[in-house]
Amino acid sequence: MVVRRSSRHVTQATQTSKARSTVKQRKQKSEKASGESKDKEATRSQKFERWKTDSKDSPFPKHTRPTPEECKIAHDYLDKQHGSDVDAEFNDPYTPETIHNVLDAIVVALLSAATSWSNAKRAMASMEQNYGSVFAYDEIMRRGREELQETIRCGGLHIRKSKLIFEMLNQVEARNGKGNWDLNYLFNVSDEEAMQELLKYKGIGPKCAFVVMNWCLKRNGFTVDTHVYRLAKLWGWTPESASREKTQAHLEHRIPSELKFRLHFLMIQHGRKCEYCRGGSKSQEPCEVARMQKEKE
Repeated sequence: MVVRRSSRHVTQATQTSKARSTVKQRKQKSEKASGESKDKEATRSQKFERWKTDSKDSPFPKHTRPTPEECKIAHDYLDKQHGSDVDAEFNDPYTPETIHNVLDAIVVALLSAATSWSNAKRAMASMEQNYGSVFAYDEIMRRGREELQETIRCGGLHIRKSKLIFEMLNQVEARNGKGNWDLNYLFNVSDEEAMQELLKYKGIGPKCAFVVMNWCLKRNGFTVDTHVYRLAKLWGWTPESASREKTQAHLEHRIPSELKFRLHFLMIQHGRKCEYCRGGSKSQEPCEVARMQKEKE
């Protein structure tokens, strides 16, 4: 005998099946989100622990370059070549070293990451035109991420950067309360505490944290960006296999404190403009400073 199920029973069975499937999917999504959250926390913790270890000594103790003398030679030569350009950059109101608000410096650092300074300034000019200020956080949050994304499209990487800025602002509000954007307490904590706090925020890695610490918090460290990393390899200041993070840790210990801040900017200018040292260069003729550094090898 064939038992026929009514359409009502079939519908109920289908709905029950769908409900179970939805519950299962939500559970899996929740477990995945929880796992991802734990992974992120582990990654942030690992970044801080690596920084803490490297802050005590160079990761390459047997690599004795650069010497203080080499740093002074490079500094003095580059200052003659690019000093006026560095001074002009210091007068730019949007460079992080001229900003005295921690969150503002972080946002500028995020906007300038992985792009040229001219692209970052285009994005900031667009934000100022649309919101009245680059740092109008209440207005930015009120209008939503999609509008920010379109606003900074002209600066490149607009999808990623708008997401990072929104996640950053959400984290600040979660910590401080709605509409409270004050992170200036970081001026009054140790280097270790400042680094640990900065690395808690989405999108802030060691390089971005160093930018904020050294430029805004005035912690007198040495920041390694793309240009500085390339020059450090060309000049033999770091092992050929060294990562940017390890190169930064090494140079932090090797470069005299009184030279760190300005030498960083001089190397950036040189890395942008030198025919031999700039990225993608095919020049086989070393510039004067590269030649002097190679003679020390």
